[in-house]
Amino acid sequence: MKFSTAALCLFVGSVSAGAPTIDLVLRNGGYDSVSSALTPELSFTLPSFSRSEETDDIEFGGSADFSDPTVKIPKKFWGRTSTQAGGWTLDAKVEASHQAYDFGDEEDVGAYVTVNGADEDKETFFWASGAASKAGVNPLKVGAKKIFDSEAAKFMISPRYDAETGVAEVVLGVEKDDTKAYLTVSEEEQEVMIEHQINDDTSAKIKARYAELVSASLTHDSDIGTTTLTVTPDDVDVEVSKDGWAMGVKCDGNVKNLASAEPTVRFSKEIQFCGFR
Repeated sequence: MKFSTAALCLFVGSVSAGAPTIDLVLRNGGYDSVSSALTPELSFTLPSFSRSEETDDIEFGGSADFSDPTVKIPKKFWGRTSTQAGGWTLDAKVEASHQAYDFGDEEDVGAYVTVNGADEDKETFFWASGAASKAGVNPLKVGAKKIFDSEAAKFMISPRYDAETGVAEVVLGVEKDDTKAYLTVSEEEQEVMIEHQINDDTSAKIKARYAELVSASLTHDSDIGTTTLTVTPDDVDVEVSKDGWAMGVKCDGNVKNLASAEPTVRFSKEIQFCGFR
């Protein structure tokens, strides 16, 4: 049996507004003993500052990762603003990065820009993103979504384009009662996803591509927590989560006899300590 820590996070924060946060992350893909799982990654997050006016909201902050200070200390600084104009709500974010991302041509200093918009009826949406550095200005993603609400059902159409992969696709959706269905169509593939709320505590989801199963999952809420069973052509996974704890077991789905499969167990726990001012 194998064990892995998916993400064991220790947050040291503050009860006062505007205080910095220090994140100590213990993470390892797999280990034979508990001591070998303790691989710390230390990061420092600056507090988020905000200023509000009648129509404009401005928020900004930053972070630095000290997980390996002998090599480099990646830093990120960001700012976000929101405004309303002509019946639209517009949100824009700029994130300047130093050694945190690869912008191409071995350039690790630059900025990402994202813009989102929605009409006042929340029926029409659009988004766009891009990156700028010494390597050049590159568009990343652009898309839109339109929702049509009728007595019979709610319909959705969403064209999208990913400049990095060069893939253009259209997502068609329909929602009626407790069932949602989505069809994603591109030049290379077609994918169907169906979600159904069985009752207040149980829901199911299935995804297929070219009439072949991609994944199927069943989620149930109970007193012991949220249990999710996921089946793919390659594996079977069961995860239980509650109050910040999560534990999962994965078995190789290609093994004919699951009883003889070697399971992989993972767990995670998020703890928050507050006391600094």
